[in-house]
Amino acid sequence: MKLAVTLPLVTLALYCSSASAEICPTFLRVIESLFLDTPSSFEAAMGFFSPDQDMSEAGAQLKKLVDTLPAKARDSIIKLMEKIDKSLLCN
Repeated sequence: MKLAVTLPLVTLALYCSSASAEICPTFLRVIESLFLDTPSSFEAAMGFFSPDQDMSEAGAQLKKLVDTLPAKARDSIIKLMEKIDKSLLCN
């Protein structure tokens, strides 16, 4: 479960990094799919990046972990990412 919480935090750190002026919208869609969609939809979203088999399997494992979080926690993580995105610290 710690991994499921770590990914959004790492994503947020990258998203707000001064080195990255803009985040790939498709990457954001993958992260959204990780928290809100079905495993097959998440797999399809990852497919845009042509992951190898190990990457796909790791993504599927991460999705299973995230899906064990209560829906309220997943929604709160999405809201947190949106709030950080709109923060003056990220613009």
